[in-house]
This record gives sequence, structure tokens and C-alpha cells, in this order.
Amino acid sequence: MSTQLESRKSDASEGGDRAAFERLAAEALPKVRGVVRRMIGHPEDSEDVVQEALAKAWASIDGFRGDAAFSTWLTTIASRLAVDHLRRAKRWRSEAQVAYANLAVSDASYRDEVLSAYAAPDFSFEVREHIAYCFTCVGRSLPPDEQAALVLADVADMSAREASKVLGVSESVFRHRLSAARQAMRDKYENLCALVSKTGMCHQCKGLREIAEGTKRGGPIPDVADYAERIAVVRDADFANGKTGAFHDIFWRRTIEIEEAGIGSTEAKSTCGAE
Repeated sequence: MSTQLESRKSDASEGGDRAAFERLAAEALPKVRGVVRRMIGHPEDSEDVVQEALAKAWASIDGFRGDAAFSTWLTTIASRLAVDHLRRAKRWRSEAQVAYANLAVSDASYRDEVLSAYAAPDFSFEVREHIAYCFTCVGRSLPPDEQAALVLADVADMSAREASKVLGVSESVFRHRLSAARQAMRDKYENLCALVSKTGMCHQCKGLREIAEGTKRGGPIPDVADYAERIAVVRDADFANGKTGAFHDIFWRRTIEIEEAGIGSTEAKSTCGAE
């Protein structure tokens, strides 16, 4: 064990030093929140899991051996709690966004809520952030263990060895789950996303950008013709804290309501304003 890690372990645990623990936690939280939010999406649910992870980490601080970075240890706790949360939750339809778009067309309350967000002075639609939002939204249709493997490997950029340790499984099991998740996402996007496939039914990226005023349209739509290009966009975008973050929070809150109730048609009835 390195002297630095031993020192950081001691800082956090000896004498129950809460202040030292909170300093280490503050350094780790951006990474932890990023992983949890990519897995769960919903802002309040994600933060509940993060806070539960912090409480659990403090309660078990004596178990932190210091043979890995504190951020990795906290990420491990948070990731496992996120998987538990997703196991208890209802899995979403891969066409959840299509159902939401159809409801926004037919129900003024859904539509007006979105248009009000567009009217906010600080609103700007950033299509890359929406692609990242979409990735997590579609990911909610995967088995939780597969979604976790996908986020840790392809978004958090962990090695198979690192990610398997975080999830508490062997590397072979992890690789199997990751392969299944990648194939499922490729198949879902082929049938769903108009950016990936010309026959895709979902036009949200293009439609929502075109609805925005010229000065609020953000950057151009990137080329995401395949899974690898989409992942590159997802990895760099921050849908939680970016320019479209508050707007996407509305989407998360509404979508979880829609999916839990199982309402809204998943047949393509709206192009979200795209021509």
C-alpha cells in the first residue's frame, strides 16, 4: 500500500474524523454522481442513491483498506446501490421517448410544460446533451446489471478489470454482460434513432432543436451513424449539468411517470417538430 493511500485512509477513518471524510467525498462526488446519473437518469432518484452511498461509506469507513482510490471505493458502493435501485424499478420501454412525444402532441399539459422550458431566458438546446440523455433513457430498458456494465465500461471508461471489481463479479461475467448490453443498444438504436438509421422512428434531436429559436439551438447535430460514434458523444456530454439540464429534468420526471403507468403509444405519431 502506498504511503499516500495509507495517509488518506487514516485521514478519513482514524478518530472518526468526519471533516476528513467529507473532504475525500467532495473530491470523489463528481465522478460518483456522473456514474449514478448515467445509470438512473431521474435527478431526485439519482441523488437519493448518492446520499445513501455517502451514508453507507461513512458507516463502513473502517472497511476502506486504502488499496484503491477513495473515489473508486465510493463509486463501488454507489454503483451497487444504483443497480439495486434499478432492480426494484420497472424497466422502461426502449421507445419511452416516442411515447412521451406522442403524449406531448395529444395532451396540452405535457406540451405546455416543454414549451415553457424553451421560454426560459437561460435555455439553450444542446443536441449532444440530448443524445446523452437519450442513451441513459434507452439504457433503462436493459437489465440493470447490463446497463451498469455499459455505463462503467463505455461511459466511465473503466477497464474490464476495474469495472468487474466495482460490480463484484468475475471479468468473464462482466465481459458477457457488457457484450450483451452493447448488442442490445445497437439493435435498439437501429430501430429507434433517426440519426443512426433512416428508418428510425425517433426524431427528438432534430425536432427539439428546430423548435428552439435560432439563438437557442446550440451546436449542430453531430454524425452518430453507429454505436461507437454515439458513445463518443455521450462520454463527453453532461446532460445533468449542461445548458439543457433543467429541461431534461422535466423529461426524466415525466418519463418515469409515463413508464410506471405504461401509458402513451410507442408507434411513431410525432416527429417532435422535425420537417
